[in-house]
Amino acid sequence: MEISESARNGIDMPLMGFGTYQLATAQAELCVYEALKAGFRHIDSAEGYNNEEGTGKGLQKGIKAAGITRDDIFLTTKLFPGYKQWGAPEKTYEQTIATLKTQLKNLRLDYVDLYLIHAPLSELRLEQWNALVHLKESGLTKHIGVSNYNEGRINEILDAGLPKPEANQIEFHPICARVDLTRYMKENSIEPVAYSSLAPLSTWRTEEGQGGEVLAGIKKECQKVTSEIALKLKVSEANVLIRWGLQHGYSVLTKSSKPERIHENLKVFDFEIPGIDMGHLNSLSLNQAIAWAASGLDPMGAAPTLK
Repeated sequence: MEISESARNGIDMPLMGFGTYQLATAQAELCVYEALKAGFRHIDSAEGYNNEEGTGKGLQKGIKAAGITRDDIFLTTKLFPGYKQWGAPEKTYEQTIATLKTQLKNLRLDYVDLYLIHAPLSELRLEQWNALVHLKESGLTKHIGVSNYNEGRINEILDAGLPKPEANQIEFHPICARVDLTRYMKENSIEPVAYSSLAPLSTWRTEEGQGGEVLAGIKKECQKVTSEIALKLKVSEANVLIRWGLQHGYSVLTKSSKPERIHENLKVFDFEIPGIDMGHLNSLSLNQAIAWAASGLDPMGAAPTLK
């Protein structure tokens, strides 16, 4: 696979995406605007981020500023399925359909390019998946997929005789390489999308309440190796981790609230990590998820029994 700024995966998703998690509504507006101006063409959102109104405003302003059209943008968003342990009601088929329609209003769009179930947290997840199938058939989303699903949860969909997910968005970085799941997804032609690719860095989620300090102790070896490679290649440590994901064939999501870093995160197409260094990074995997650790939840392992 050629890795270039224009490269896309099997569902026409740009390999580089800009995420909006932990951005306030006003921040989302500004950052999405900056991301589109910088050259990002994939924006990743979610119902659970509570900032889609800002994301929608940023999309409109950014499209105009960048001199592009809606068709040039790949927009991903996600359904929060509900979770009884958090006191969040689980969404029915009808509520799932209604949720995307509300999200489209907030995003100021007629359709999204990819709609995902955010995690397998609901007993109604097959009912919700049926709703996503209907949403695709009705044209409100071009593609449908899941997030934080392991092999067992994906097999539930396949065993029910339903259309398979076209993508699975998962945490992916050298400490959490998920080799077996990646192989399974490739065998089933399910596109991998990486989130929290920068989680191993000491600068990841450092603001109060963002949870970046949880499991900080397991990051030290990865930080050392990443720093050495970055120094050798004369690039940033963040760009090493982004490039590592790209060379594994993932579409990679990044996020920053700082315009200079938004631009810097796109500078990953003019260098390559040598095979020996890729191997060193690959050897660091503990299959340890970090992104949700502050909440005390493992989204892949929290799936309740299906109704």
